[in-house]
Amino acid sequence: MGDNNTEKNILDIITKMIRDKSAQGQITTLIEIKDKDFDLTDNEFEDKIEMLKTDDKYEDIRVLSGKKGRYLFSDNDMNLKYAKLMAQIEENDVKGLIAKTVREDSKVYPRPTDIKVFNKSPFYLKDDVLFNVLEQMKEDEEYKDIKEVKASNGALYLFSDEYMEKDHAIGLTEWVEVIRKETP
Repeated sequence: MGDNNTEKNILDIITKMIRDKSAQGQITTLIEIKDKDFDLTDNEFEDKIEMLKTDDKYEDIRVLSGKKGRYLFSDNDMNLKYAKLMAQIEENDVKGLIAKTVREDSKVYPRPTDIKVFNKSPFYLKDDVLFNVLEQMKEDEEYKDIKEVKASNGALYLFSDEYMEKDHAIGLTEWVEVIRKETP
């Protein structure tokens, strides 16, 4: 290892990269860090990642394991929930992402989810992709609880029938889309 690749320098470069990306609302993939070419063996690289998890100097750095890889973020600028969402986006788990969002909305708030939220940040799904995914979800047993409901103006919302009754979802959808706008 040359002078430029001292242990401290490597960890400083890695943490700066993670913190900078987190400040921009992005997670850092392990592959991105490996691509920096620090001239480390796999074992040495894993040791550096372990140091990030255990050294107090890097207490804000978190490592998240996904289905396809590991992701790092700084909890100074990003919370765990958002980091998990970004990991699902990184892994292109669109069905899981939609289901998780709809289930959470139905359980926590409870409210149906306007499908237009998936066109915006951080999802940025185009309508054709979104509707294709929604059709695929109807055929998948894992997402059988995700249901559609339409307001009288045609607005499409999703809800989870595990956490919300259909009539409640219909009523809230109609309220948000039509009644609330007509009531002075």
